[in-house]
Amino acid sequence: MQHLIDEAMRGDRGAFERLIEPHLDALYRVAAGMVGPDDAADVTQDALVSAWGALGQLTRPDRFESWLRSILMNRARNVLRTRRRHPALTFDVGAGHGAQLLHEPMNPLPGRWAMEDAMAQLDPDHRAVIVLHYVADLPLRQVAVTLGVREGTVKSRLNAALKALRRQHGEDLA
Repeated sequence: MQHLIDEAMRGDRGAFERLIEPHLDALYRVAAGMVGPDDAADVTQDALVSAWGALGQLTRPDRFESWLRSILMNRARNVLRTRRRHPALTFDVGAGHGAQLLHEPMNPLPGRWAMEDAMAQLDPDHRAVIVLHYVADLPLRQVAVTLGVREGTVKSRLNAALKALRRQHGEDLA
């Protein structure tokens, strides 16, 4: 991997592409978990462009994957912050949107939308630990490294996020 990093740092885009290729699926899944599938490709692309530009700042090649994931998380949080300032309208079948449809091709979506809506209510920091731990399947220590915080902070954010999700679904917290 070091030779690919060295070649990429010298401007070889092909080396950079070979370097990131094994990580693309995982990055996209994390992005989709953070910002939803509609914006995941854009966030992933933005993170890769940023990584290409910042490759010279990579000081620990053995932590390339964590470094790349950290860039992605920062880009995803920026999107979430923008959404809070500029909320979007949502399509909600339960509220009667799309009632004119003769054929409902989106029957499986309400469950997915419910989860996306619940995740959207979370603070970006809480959402990040949920996505990294449960979607990316990272151990808490790696989540902490990715986010640049202490493991105890990750544990408390995860606890708060799970409580918030339970509260949103009306589950007893006792």
